[in-house]
Amino acid sequence: MSNEEAYNDPGFRAAHRLIGRQDSADWELDLRGLDLAHACASIDQMVERNRFGEAKSVTLRLDPATPESGETLFLPIGRYLLELMRRELIVRFNPLSIDKGAGYLVELPGRQERETPQGEPESDSTNPPSRPDSEEPTGA
Repeated sequence: MSNEEAYNDPGFRAAHRLIGRQDSADWELDLRGLDLAHACASIDQMVERNRFGEAKSVTLRLDPATPESGETLFLPIGRYLLELMRRELIVRFNPLSIDKGAGYLVELPGRQERETPQGEPESDSTNPPSRPDSEEPTGA
């Protein structure tokens, strides 16, 4: 099977959409040199700031493993990102490819559009609320 045939295979295309691999991100968050608590706090700030913005992708950079490094932040941060994904604060995340370094590619959802029941207009925030001493009849 050639590469072109493999790429056109429906199973391959479905898996590619699920994985969501892409080469670059909109932003980069460098967590190298931080301990786990500070790295998680930085991720929390990133997620909070993006709640009111547009959807975007972020590259999280982590320290690579070395023979003397011991445990790296890769697995603990991965578990933390999984928890954020379960809480629907991030859309998905993938480990970076080997040539890109240690870290993750994270997709953030951005602001959520307000949903209203069909047929009901959203409340108009430009009209001030009615005052009790208004001249409208109260039915009393």
